[in-house]
Amino acid sequence: MKTKLQGFLTLLIVLTMQITFAQSKTVTGTVTDDSGIPLPGVNVIVKGTTQGTQTDFDGKYTIAATDGSTIVFSYVGFANKSQIVGSSNIVNVTLEQGEQLDEIILTALGLEKKKDEDLSSSTTISTEEISKSGETGLIQGLSGKTSGVNITRSSGDPGAGAYIQIRGQNTVLGSASPLIVLDGVIISNTSVGSGTDGVVQQSRLNDINPEDIANVTVLKGAAAASIYGTGAANGVIIIKTKKGKGSGGKDVSVNFRSSVSFDKVNVEFEKQGLYGQGNNGVFARNTGNSWGDKIADRVGGPDLVDTSGRYFEADSGNLYYPITEKRSQEVFNSANRDQIFGTGVTIDNSLSLGYATDNTNTLISVSDLDQEGIIKGGSSYNRQTLRFNHEARVSDKFMARINSSYSKVSSERIQQGSNLNGLYLGYLRTSPDFDNTDYKGTYFNDAGVSFLNAHRGYRNDLGSAAPVYNNPGWTINEQENPNEVERFIINPEINWKILDNLSLTGRYGLDYYTDTRETFFPVNSAAGLATGAFFRNQIQEKQQTYNIFLNGSNVITSDINLSWILGAQFEENDYQNLGGSSTIFTNPFVDDLRIFGNAEAANESPSLFKSLTRKSGGYGVLNFDLFNQIFLEATGRIERASSLNETIFYPSFSAGWAFSENIEDKSILSFGKLRASYGEVGIEPIAYASLTTFGPGGIASSWGDALSASVYGNPFTRSTTKGNPDLTVERIKEFEIGTDLRFANNRISLGATYYNRTTEDALLPIDLPSSTGFSSVLQNAAEISNKGIELDLGLNIIRSENIKWDININYSKNDNIVESLSGVQSYFLNGFTGTSSRVVEGEPFGALWGVSFARDEAGDLILDANGFPTQASQEGVIGDPNPDWRGGISTSLSFKGFTVSALVETSQGGDIWGGSNGVLNTFGISPITANESTSTEALVNYSGVTIPANTAFRGNIQDFGGGPVALDQAWYGSLGGGFGAVGEQFIEDGSWTRLRELSLFYAIPSTYVERIGLQAIEFGVTGRNLILWTDIEGFDPETNLTGASKGRGLEYFNNPGTKSYLFTLKISY
Repeated sequence: MKTKLQGFLTLLIVLTMQITFAQSKTVTGTVTDDSGIPLPGVNVIVKGTTQGTQTDFDGKYTIAATDGSTIVFSYVGFANKSQIVGSSNIVNVTLEQGEQLDEIILTALGLEKKKDEDLSSSTTISTEEISKSGETGLIQGLSGKTSGVNITRSSGDPGAGAYIQIRGQNTVLGSASPLIVLDGVIISNTSVGSGTDGVVQQSRLNDINPEDIANVTVLKGAAAASIYGTGAANGVIIIKTKKGKGSGGKDVSVNFRSSVSFDKVNVEFEKQGLYGQGNNGVFARNTGNSWGDKIADRVGGPDLVDTSGRYFEADSGNLYYPITEKRSQEVFNSANRDQIFGTGVTIDNSLSLGYATDNTNTLISVSDLDQEGIIKGGSSYNRQTLRFNHEARVSDKFMARINSSYSKVSSERIQQGSNLNGLYLGYLRTSPDFDNTDYKGTYFNDAGVSFLNAHRGYRNDLGSAAPVYNNPGWTINEQENPNEVERFIINPEINWKILDNLSLTGRYGLDYYTDTRETFFPVNSAAGLATGAFFRNQIQEKQQTYNIFLNGSNVITSDINLSWILGAQFEENDYQNLGGSSTIFTNPFVDDLRIFGNAEAANESPSLFKSLTRKSGGYGVLNFDLFNQIFLEATGRIERASSLNETIFYPSFSAGWAFSENIEDKSILSFGKLRASYGEVGIEPIAYASLTTFGPGGIASSWGDALSASVYGNPFTRSTTKGNPDLTVERIKEFEIGTDLRFANNRISLGATYYNRTTEDALLPIDLPSSTGFSSVLQNAAEISNKGIELDLGLNIIRSENIKWDININYSKNDNIVESLSGVQSYFLNGFTGTSSRVVEGEPFGALWGVSFARDEAGDLILDANGFPTQASQEGVIGDPNPDWRGGISTSLSFKGFTVSALVETSQGGDIWGGSNGVLNTFGISPITANESTSTEALVNYSGVTIPANTAFRGNIQDFGGGPVALDQAWYGSLGGGFGAVGEQFIEDGSWTRLRELSLFYAIPSTYVERIGLQAIEFGVTGRNLILWTDIEGFDPETNLTGASKGRGLEYFNNPGTKSYLFTLKISY
């Protein structure tokens, strides 16, 4: 019996050892893609167990498994693969790229994540989509390609910026720009100097070469962006640049792209050419109006002139004398137009060199963009970039990379807007019978004394003094507005794989640039600058970011996975703006000299603004994956900003359910997910708002009296804005629900989102009584709400070996309301005294504000005794610049080597104030003012003068409700014109639809290309803004006078937009 027992125990021990041995079998292997390149970070899990690991930088892994068990390999962007363990201890796997099943996005930290597991409405735009647009700037290249993003160009000037708005406006005083994150670190997108005059400003985001970008992810919701706390209130744009890679089985790849673009004005104002300079039907020299005689009724031939005295000798040698009788029937509208507008040409070349081995990858790229604008002088943009990206696997545990770039931008810009020295203002107001060609020369007075550098314009035809408005030739050839930018961005990163499921990442970011702007008005420039002026600003900004975080993952059970991030971040922004001005030149002939000192001390003034802000925060992210269908995420950030006296906490929570996992038959519904999230982000107060500041200067009253500090030993002057130490953060709270669906074997995809966000405690200046010694104090006094819907629909119409046809549709609708201003009637954002963009309680953000026609309680016009409308006694809201909805439809059709793609974009609703048309009515330039009418009965004009029946007159007939009246110079030159009090009449529906992009590309078959040692050759043609459908006349409604400022819907002699024809060649080796 004892012997049997010993034998049984021995057998039991042997079986136990065998089972133990089987359970502890070590399996190793390498995971690669279909090109044989190792894939690091692949998830490797033994199905039905908690055993899991990830591949290292070389794609290698080690895991314990048993014979017959199944190992599941999954990786972002690739289809999952299962492999049964056999007798071999080595299991090598090749993963194939997933087709839509594993679309990836970038998280707020720049980490890749499967779109199917993402709980936000974030969207990703590929480099191919950006490159196809042919836009020179990244911002413009994103237009129309995703829902929830509103991009509006400032103008068609070379290098002109644009404003980006994600889900409406959220703040009155804080930054309205989204946070920009490049390769995991924050960079600047500061926009300085957007007003009603001056030059069109650039966007610093356009310093980046679009060809260096791999993809762009737009984080729209607060929950997705809450990890950044303050600064992320307007959304986040995550940019990932390219890595070096080989090509055609080689370690090296070379890519060259060259394009040439020809640009034209896409929309222009029409000028009447029937009536000449003058008033009330009579020719008059040097007047601003074109209400003179009818040009065709003149006798013809040369004008009669007085050659006995003063005259103007142009640089061309032509002589001009005072006109005594206007006889010429010549009209110079075409010649004056051709003086300033031509065909713009852009040449863009970029070259990149990629290198990749098992342990390193390197990308070196250079680019040169040279753009000459549609304006024939003083309008150019040159951008040169250099990028170096390098990544190296130092060991099995350590990986390091450094991404760096250098940009140099040189540009010349043109004055625009409400600006007597502006291009469009001077050109459009010029009378049709005045020739602008000879704008510069020498003026001789009656005594024969010469005055050099004389400026001839239609308001001073002999150049005896500076004209009221510039001759456009003077604007583009004599005035100078150079801009020089140099920018360095460096962001190194290290990764330490502490354990198979735990890594540490450290990042540093440095973004430093200088932006030097000059403006030079030579002597005899228009109006108040006739004695010469020179302005210079040197802007310097340095943004530093430190970020370190732990990233861990744990397999709790076979059905429950946990991942988490715990990190800390520090930011510092050092901003300086050193400026100066010099007016009333002591030496008028400065040639190319641009320095201070050419004026008396009283006419020179320096300025310097400096700010240093810091922000530190800690954050955590917790993700649960339950049964591969329920996803939960919680984020928290605690933050301390130097502009606040408190510590702020920002939470967010998200949940999603991939309900399609419970559906066996996926032939109809391939994938379905419901998601909901809540998040909070913020906007910190402007620097030093909590303090009462002092600075050099003086003090003045509204009555015009002033005390200059320079007379009293330059004491510092206390700010009229009282500091408020009780300020808190502007907090944005957002709730979002949505769904992501795919149908018909992933041929159809639909993303739908509803959001509701509220800005609480928005900062607002509150007026103080003069007895306090201050004019205002900043308070957390406003509340703003945004509610909207976003839809993104994708259709794979055809997907075969030779033909691919895709259609993508996006739709966005945002309703914005200023809920409260704490009793403040309105707050001025930008614009003019007469018409402006403001925040008004109970109205949409940026509402157009001005004077309307007076109306009774029934809404009918209140007329004067002659039957003309009257002006209201008070100002109020006269328009809403926010669109009702925006959308885009893009399509791409590929057949063998040919690819045709197109993008149609639309913006419906949204008012715009057409200030130019109003002023052109005043001056008698608009075609409507040149209409000839015949009175069918006795008519009265606005001055009360009666026009007898059956009398022909220049003007129009209209009935405002009290019977027909005559609209002639008396009406257009007063209440009915742009200088009249009523701005309501020039509010127009700014809806538009445009063919944004149309392109045709052809790739030469590889069998031919490889014969000459190349990898690929592709060439194509692209058209931008080829067709525009809109009711607006004279200008492209996709414009904004005040650029990237919060003021919206303003047009007043903005420089025109463009349409372009682009030819591109791409060569790969």
